Amino acid sequence: MDNEFKFCPQCGAKVKASAKFCPKCGHRFVEMTTNQSDDQSHTDLPHGSRKKDNDGNQFFKHRNWIIGSILAVVLIIVTIAIASSIITKQQVQARKEAMIQSSQLKESIKKKKQAKIDATEKELSHSAVDVVTDMIQNDWDLDAECDSVTLTSSYGGNQYGGYADVSDDDGDHTTVDVTVTDVKYNDRISVEIDGDGHDQLNNTFNTYDDDDYY
Repeated sequence: MDNEFKFCPQCGAKVKASAKFCPKCGHRFVEMTTNQSDDQSHTDLPHGSRKKDNDGNQFFKHRNWIIGSILAVVLIIVTIAIASSIITKQQVQARKEAMIQSSQLKESIKKKKQAKIDATEKELSHSAVDVVTDMIQNDWDLDAECDSVTLTSSYGGNQYGGYADVSDDDGDHTTVDVTVTDVKYNDRISVEIDGDGHDQLNNTFNTYDDDDYY
């Protein structure tokens, strides 16, 4: 060991291998263990750096995964909201169309019903003219005839209320209230004129006997 030498890296002097300082320039020699530790430290640095790099990459990957998951959830929520809005609008539109169709159907049924009532009243009014004339001339012996019967209301049970226009050849004219009944079981109609109407007719028109007298 004593015969081994080394050279000072600073001044180049030859010194013993076990010397810690250069006797010429005072340079301190670094022991092998220290060098090895330093070398080991330098050797370990890249590994630590790689570990930090790996940790950083894992952090960014985890962060990106979280961001991607959040964006996916937001996209799903937005898609569901848009789909729900479209479905709701379609349902509202469908309800509106259904209500319109229902209203149109009800209106159509109402019009058909009213048209049927109008046709029935028109037929009854036309038939009632002859019945009123027959009543005036044959039952009450008055020289007058019914010109028209107008039905203005329905009493239910096939009964209708209205008035009859009555006149004679002398130009006398009056109206009386009538009740017309559609007697369906024997296919005829019945007309009633109350007592006030009868008196009004008697006061307005002459009887056939009066005409013969004049």
